[in-house]
Amino acid sequence: MEFKKVGKTYQLFVQNGQDLKDVLVLDEALWGATSAPASIFSFDPAMTAILDPGKTGRITSNSVKDAINWFLAKTKNPASVTQDFNGELKLTDISDDAKPLIESAKHILEEMSASDRTFITLKQIRDYFAVVAKRPFNGDGVVSLTGAEAISADFKTILTDVITVTGGTPDADGTIGATEKNLQDFLAAARDYLAWLDAGAIPAGQAKSDIMPMGTDTPAYASLVRAITPQVDQFFKLSGLLGFDERIEPKSMAPEAKVNAFDPANQPEVDAYLQSLPIAKPDASNLLSLDLNVINPIYRNQWNDVTIKILKPVLGEDITAISPEQWNQVKALFAPYEAYLASKKGGDAEKVPVERLRAALADKKLPDMSADAAARDKLETDFVNAAKEVEKLLLLHTYLLRFVNNFVSFPEMYDPKKRAMFECGSLVIDGRWFNLAFPVDNPAAHQALAKKSLLCMLYVEVTKAPGSTFNVCIPVTFGSQGNLDVGKRGVFFSTDGHQYDAKVTHFISNPVCIREAMFAPFIKLWTIVEGKIEGWSSNAEKTFTGNFDKAISSPTALAQAPAQPPAPAAPAANGKGNDKSGMLLGASVAVAALGSAFAFISNTLSNMSANAIWVTVLCAILVLLAPITILAMIKLSKQDLSSVLEGSGWAINLRMKLTTRLRGQFTNFGKYPKDAKGKPMNRAILWTIIILLIIGASIGVSCYREHRQNLKEQAEKAEAAKKAAEEAAAAKKAADEAAAAKKTAEEAAAKKAAEEAAAKIVAAEAATAKQAAEADVAKKAIQEVVAKKAAETAEAKAAAAQKAADAAAAPAPAPAQK
Repeated sequence: MEFKKVGKTYQLFVQNGQDLKDVLVLDEALWGATSAPASIFSFDPAMTAILDPGKTGRITSNSVKDAINWFLAKTKNPASVTQDFNGELKLTDISDDAKPLIESAKHILEEMSASDRTFITLKQIRDYFAVVAKRPFNGDGVVSLTGAEAISADFKTILTDVITVTGGTPDADGTIGATEKNLQDFLAAARDYLAWLDAGAIPAGQAKSDIMPMGTDTPAYASLVRAITPQVDQFFKLSGLLGFDERIEPKSMAPEAKVNAFDPANQPEVDAYLQSLPIAKPDASNLLSLDLNVINPIYRNQWNDVTIKILKPVLGEDITAISPEQWNQVKALFAPYEAYLASKKGGDAEKVPVERLRAALADKKLPDMSADAAARDKLETDFVNAAKEVEKLLLLHTYLLRFVNNFVSFPEMYDPKKRAMFECGSLVIDGRWFNLAFPVDNPAAHQALAKKSLLCMLYVEVTKAPGSTFNVCIPVTFGSQGNLDVGKRGVFFSTDGHQYDAKVTHFISNPVCIREAMFAPFIKLWTIVEGKIEGWSSNAEKTFTGNFDKAISSPTALAQAPAQPPAPAAPAANGKGNDKSGMLLGASVAVAALGSAFAFISNTLSNMSANAIWVTVLCAILVLLAPITILAMIKLSKQDLSSVLEGSGWAINLRMKLTTRLRGQFTNFGKYPKDAKGKPMNRAILWTIIILLIIGASIGVSCYREHRQNLKEQAEKAEAAKKAAEEAAAAKKAADEAAAAKKTAEEAAAKKAAEEAAAKIVAAEAATAKQAAEADVAKKAIQEVVAKKAAETAEAKAAAAQKAADAAAAPAPAPAQK
């Protein structure tokens, strides 16, 4: 299992069929997505049915795993399966355990008379389906009229009636046929309908029955009563209310305002007016007259039929008016028939003549004919079902690896040379290519989630044909917002190569680049200031216009009006004077403060060099913009495409942050040909060059001025040094003369001192000679004393030695007696 860094996330690397086994064991928390709308992927519709077997409209991780497991079980060597599949599935690549698929593939190749029967293609399978679909029995479980005719003419007639009653089922050949269920539904409806008809039939030998109280005329007469009943019931209700409260009489008919509103010459208005009136003018006696002259003209014919055909035959020929009880008696007469109608079953069977319904129910051969048709159709059913399995395997060979790289991982979306399966095209608008577009069903709902992405977003309505449109959302990742706004038009290029008209319908504004993010606070501030200025300007304009209108509206009155002294200004509520005075005072203080600040700044700058000024300005700019730039970079780094996909119905695990390369890949400007002449220069580069030239020129002028100042200072220093040297020379000459005089004086003093020293030396030498003579006498005396002392010492030593010798020569004393 290998992961690779894609964008700013690490995703599973799926390169061949063997890697699909890694998908099965990969923790779903590490999948790029765990579910997505099935309709957004651009592949064969049959592949959608494979990945969404329950037809829920969504593809989930479980359905993907099921497809992978089935694919690996039917494939002999998964490692050989790559995205470079050429559409030719070799029969030897099908697993030995999937023998029905191999046999089905061989059958298809034989049916299609293929020249090379070692492989099979999707086209061959689809061609086989087309051939089989045109056969009378094509294995789809539906018997067509052509197939029924192959059984018998009677079976075709019955099948025609089945389709008439049940609506039938579309056959694979494009016609309408019938399934076994359709046939059984037809027979059940026929039985119910015939039973219902038999229940309402008048017994033989009788003119009427409980259900048919007026014989065969009952259905028609019941219809007359049913049609007039709402109007008659309304008359009796109004009449009863009038007998209870006479005050409603003016309101029982149309009010005066309604009478005056309609045009009697306009027939539709007359008909509408009559429809709003009761069948007759309500009467407190609560009797409805049979006299047609008092009946609402719009109901006159109906009431005449009811009177002649029903009321007089039932209530008596001499009747002139009916009461509510008599009307209820008439309705009760037809109640059994109305109940009979309500109990009707198998109503769709009445589309077929009764004789044919009875014939179909009585046909003893019908079950055998139906079983024969089903058996013939089933002969192809097994081949068709096996062929669908081969088709499934081919579709998975073609799309599964690529789909996994657009669901479990997203390398294709980050690859500039590929388009992801869920992308729908590119938009050209505002001089740029927007290469990342996602389909959106509900832009308003999508925006609620897409706002979390912090991206600038376009919602575009693409017109495929008159009356046929679809919506896409497009992130703006490079450049700036520019002229992008609601209503701006562009051209949309779909992934299948078609070109459509496009219009921006919604716009989410967010900074696109660092420059926009940096200046966004200042732009908001300027917008507020601009709004205030516009408000003040508008108020001032209104005041001026009002005063001017007053001035020119009645000049005569103004001229005749006596001059009035101006009214004293009302004191402010806070006791601090008029508001305007306070405003003027505040403005004066503000102007003074600004003037002082400007003077201080001017004075400070005048004492600084140009280089110091530039350094100060740059430092101030850095101090101001550094935190804003950092915040802008942090905000841009939080922009995340995953919220955009989540708004389209995805369940995303990844945080799909944008790198600088991806921003330029998803959104880029049009490129001029390399050999084109007169190409516009990048404005950012131009302004950078201009600013650098201004700074360089300023620094150059400053350096030149400093150089001139240094030369002047050097000249002044040289002049001062020359003057100092001359003063030093004069001082040295004076010092030399003083030294010479001092030297002469010192020489004379030295000579005198030498003479005195010589005299002292002579005296000293005489004293020294005298001392030497005295020293010799003392030396001799000392020598004599020393010699005498030495002689005495020698004599003492000799006496001691003699004494010792005498002691040694004497005999030893005798030992003492005990």
